[in-house]
Amino acid sequence: MKKSSFSLPELFYIFAFLLYLVGSSITHILNGVEISLWLMAFAMVTTISTTILPWLGIQWLTLEKKGCRAGWWLALLLQVASWGTYAFAMFLRLNRNLPRFHTLITLTTLLWAAWLLIFIYSRYACQPQHSDDKLGDETAHPIVLDEKREE
Repeated sequence: MKKSSFSLPELFYIFAFLLYLVGSSITHILNGVEISLWLMAFAMVTTISTTILPWLGIQWLTLEKKGCRAGWWLALLLQVASWGTYAFAMFLRLNRNLPRFHTLITLTTLLWAAWLLIFIYSRYACQPQHSDDKLGDETAHPIVLDEKREE
């Protein structure tokens, strides 16, 4: 069995999600108090930086390509959607439309949880069609008959 370890960008994603959960919980409890907005903003900056900086050439944040690429693309789509709902929620908070603000913060939390789960699943559980893993392949260890023994 392979030992699976998380890479640094994946740990950043998990840290940012947990930080966002704390911020969104405080937002719902205390009706959008400023500290919760700062926590959520820091979490968003962390996840956006972890996603965009590798595209700009920061190599130490680059993820190795493994798992299903379709799941990765779906996770990226959900991630960008969560950024959009978060930005619109902050706009509503600025305009003091608190009921819609709370609704969009909840939607952002659900989108973020979905993309993180799909992202991790597509990297670790989902195997592409042409995998390097030969554990289930019967031809990986062919049975070699010793022909000299029969003589």
